[in-house]
Amino acid sequence: MARRPAKTRRGRKVKRRVPAGRRSRRPVEKPDPLDDFIVAGARLLRLKVRKSWRPAVRGHLQVTLRHGERVQGFALPDDSEPAPVFEP
Repeated sequence: MARRPAKTRRGRKVKRRVPAGRRSRRPVEKPDPLDDFIVAGARLLRLKVRKSWRPAVRGHLQVTLRHGERVQGFALPDDSEPAPVFEP
């Protein structure tokens, strides 16, 4: 049987505190920083990115960033030189 909410002197309802052991433990979703990056990039480029597309965009961005980490982590010898620049 459900309890009725307590009332104050003025007739307003008061929320009762639930003991810590009885609270439901829902997993708290941490915001993904890539979501903010996607929104900011889309706004900057004036693109519309639907919410349904965000997981796919996030996945592609994660792959791109992983590839960038591998390229950046590759040690080059000291005697290497940049490639020449060709102009048409």
